Amino acid sequence: MRFLTTLFVAVLWITPLSAAEKVDRLMEALRLSEVVDILTSEGKAQAHTMNETFMGNSGGEYFHTQIEDIYNPDWIHDQISMAFLETLTDSQLDRAIVFFESDLGQTIVSLENSARLAIQDETIKEMAQDSYFAIDRSSQSYRLIDEYIEVNDLIEKNVQSSLNADYNFFRALTEDAGGDGTDLIEQLLLDKDNIERETVTWLYSFLLLAYQPLTEAQMRENIAFSRTDTGRAMNDAFFLGFNRMYDDVYYRLGLAVSHVLSGSDL
Repeated sequence: MRFLTTLFVAVLWITPLSAAEKVDRLMEALRLSEVVDILTSEGKAQAHTMNETFMGNSGGEYFHTQIEDIYNPDWIHDQISMAFLETLTDSQLDRAIVFFESDLGQTIVSLENSARLAIQDETIKEMAQDSYFAIDRSSQSYRLIDEYIEVNDLIEKNVQSSLNADYNFFRALTEDAGGDGTDLIEQLLLDKDNIERETVTWLYSFLLLAYQPLTEAQMRENIAFSRTDTGRAMNDAFFLGFNRMYDDVYYRLGLAVSHVLSGSDL
């Protein structure tokens, strides 16, 4: 791996790429287009459920059109790519490309995308959760997942992302109805414990499912990469891009729901 890394960097010096070109290459290695397809599928399914349960199927063509516009795959792709361009240095981009174009990097990406797609099925989601609740907390597989989550600060970052998304959704609802949303933060903080419990369950269930095929050595290499400056920058870039994207998505979703409930634009 050390030899391959040196060889790759030498090739980059021979044929230098711009930062934007490096980001494009990294996004291809991360199979971001697959990730975006999964996210848009999840978002549209959630919106469909919201239309049924929250609005009594009153959304109609207006709500359908808004959802298609909100979950625009090209826009989502650009939001995430831009975050990497802003966050990672040239040398960090080089190292990230080396890791994610490697056999292990591609295996990790493939496992994560496959698990994210599979867990959309409620039966598989429940099985993954049952496995998480039943697993021996002293087992090596659990301890490695636990370490990976801790190294990347995934619980706190995901909880904060959820709170921000909910805030923007309800802010849009209240603003569109003429309110100022001053009580939203207090109400959301009261629900933080529930959000954290749900986040913990989802994260461990998902990662135990996704990384189950990895050997201990592969998982330790994955964790080691996360501890590097490049790994931390990658983590920051992902959350920056996703947070920006979801804040906007949920605000616009809140506006669309508010318009339906108020009978406007229909």
